Amino acid sequence: MKQETLLTLIRNGESERVEFKRTASKKLDQEIAAFANADGGYLLIGVDDNGTIVGTDLKAAQDTIASQLQAIIPAPHFTMHRVSLDEKDVLVIEIEKAENLCSIGGVVYIRIGTSVRPLSVQEILMLSAEMGAVAWDESPFIPKDKAEERYIEWFFKRLEESRGKSINSDNRDRYLRSARAIKDDKLTNAGVLFFTDVSEYLPNARIRIIAIEKGEPVASKEYEGPIWNTIESAYNDLMRDLRKTEVVIGAKRVKIEEYPPRALREAIINAVSHRNYIVQADTRIFVHRDHIEIRNTGGLLPGVNLDDPEHIPRNPALSQLLYDSGYTERYGYGIRLIRSEVEKHPLCTVQFKPTSGSFGVVFSKKFPSDLDENERALLKLLETPAKSSDLASAINVSKPTVIRKLKRLEELGLIVKEGVGAHTKYRISGPSESSDI
Repeated sequence: MKQETLLTLIRNGESERVEFKRTASKKLDQEIAAFANADGGYLLIGVDDNGTIVGTDLKAAQDTIASQLQAIIPAPHFTMHRVSLDEKDVLVIEIEKAENLCSIGGVVYIRIGTSVRPLSVQEILMLSAEMGAVAWDESPFIPKDKAEERYIEWFFKRLEESRGKSINSDNRDRYLRSARAIKDDKLTNAGVLFFTDVSEYLPNARIRIIAIEKGEPVASKEYEGPIWNTIESAYNDLMRDLRKTEVVIGAKRVKIEEYPPRALREAIINAVSHRNYIVQADTRIFVHRDHIEIRNTGGLLPGVNLDDPEHIPRNPALSQLLYDSGYTERYGYGIRLIRSEVEKHPLCTVQFKPTSGSFGVVFSKKFPSDLDENERALLKLLETPAKSSDLASAINVSKPTVIRKLKRLEELGLIVKEGVGAHTKYRISGPSESSDI
């Protein structure tokens, strides 16, 4: 490793993939195993927590690490680098992401942010699924009699309506076993998500809508219960608060939603279906004035290509139940549908944002190309609500001209008018501080 590379790691500070250690102390085995069970990373021996290079005894550090590594099963893959800076030696341990979970005395550790903690049994199952060892959603969890009969009735009604399959009561258990909702007379994790109120068993399996103003959250609402119900409830509330905008399509003026409804719904379903349930965070929908981001934990699985998105899903049993109940079509279809719906929508663009730990879909408002200079200036000013008289002064035009341009921007759905008479103000369209999301 070059000195420049080491200095860059130190300058960027500790993170999910970088840890500083003043000395080769106890519990380094936990740090190394946690890196291997996450996305790999760098352990820097001889660097203080504040980034100061203090140096270390290389031989002593190597001996300590070699001794502790014997406790990790299976042994992680790593490389040791010796780097000297200002006559001080730093030992850099570069740990690769493991193909199978590494444990110490039967305990599995994971790195979350800059901390290390042991995993619960449920979390081990989830992480094993990420590594392809076992499907988390197919693992048995709780007795099958914990399922709510009303949710089972709903499912088989939807199965008949959506897929034309009529299953009599005597064969329902058999069908749920074939769908991997039941295994060993227990509800699997997929079964829990579909046929219980969920929060008692998987408290992080929620959807949360968060309204954002000026980069800060101003309102939020949680959706809990069976996963299909959270999808419906979150989607309905999201659509309720979206404006309709008048646009010209062909020879007609029609009113359409400012974002394509079918694409939004598909993005929510995908977020729930493909999320990594090991991470202690809910599925989130961030509503900004000019864009909506739908984000789930869990990045793209290895081998998945956004340009050709057909693949084996992260949660195959859950995906099957969503398909049976009419929420999804074939695997990989969701991204194609989102793109297709956005392409047909005149006021919206979409961007997919995959990272190692999450996946986001960002729908952004597309301002009409025929906005003039003054209209664009007004949009910039209205990031903060303002009166027409103040706006006229700011862009140096007459008040009647400003009012005319404000009316056009309002018709386009880009701004909203609030208040009456002398108290009338205008602002960019989007969530407000009084939102009850």
